[in-house]
Amino acid sequence: MTPREAAVAAEIRRLAREELGLEQAVEDGEELAGRLDSLALLSLVVAVEDHFRVRVGEEDAAGLRTLADLARFVAARAEGRSAEASP
Repeated sequence: MTPREAAVAAEIRRLAREELGLEQAVEDGEELAGRLDSLALLSLVVAVEDHFRVRVGEEDAAGLRTLADLARFVAARAEGRSAEASP
């Protein structure tokens, strides 16, 4: 995981604690579906979309099994958006 992805993962963990009231942090390699029910997972994705200003489509979400997967996806999308804004 790159430093940027690690920073995104830390922020996603913070969002999970705040939005879902999780007492124990979600680990990078932990299966999200094994830890969160479908409503909690949807709430987390919406919080991530709002916070990072990215869109996670249904097809994208299907491939995001772990917190690390989600962090890599968000970091890549956010970086792509920054590159598009640069002249």
